[in-house]
Amino acid sequence: MSLRNLNEWTIIAKEAFNGSFLVAKALCFLHVTKTYVFTVASLYGPSMLPTFNISGDLALAEKISHKLGKVGAGDIVLVTSPVEPRKIVTKRVIGVEGDSVTYVVDPQNSDRTETIVVPKGHIWVEGDNIYKSKDSRNFGAVSYGLLQGKMFWKIWPPKDFGPLGKKEQNS
Repeated sequence: MSLRNLNEWTIIAKEAFNGSFLVAKALCFLHVTKTYVFTVASLYGPSMLPTFNISGDLALAEKISHKLGKVGAGDIVLVTSPVEPRKIVTKRVIGVEGDSVTYVVDPQNSDRTETIVVPKGHIWVEGDNIYKSKDSRNFGAVSYGLLQGKMFWKIWPPKDFGPLGKKEQNS
């Protein structure tokens, strides 16, 4: 191998290293952003009708405010399911620690209600479609530790594009 070929290979190796280093930095940036700042959530199923479509929506969820305790009644949150830990569910916060929450126990079969006080370090979450939602009515109050993020922007479908506001709660 001649010296000229060796120089050419050295240049190629340096360019490949610089390119792969740039890709590695970009992947690290994406990982840190998705893990600690915000994520794109794919939402499907009937539990949050009519806020989200049954066939699937995309929304942005930020991952900072719930760590600062800035989650309140009316916010839509991502929560690790207490009954299926590999599953992330989307629900609306109905009450935070210390709040008194009245809920319909079995909306499909009766109007019987119960009232509970949300324990310290927990939130009460329910789907907007109470007839098709497995939520705190089934598994109780959810620990703050299971919160994964708070929804702030609906990005798909385009006709529904925009910020997600709080739903007014009945007192």
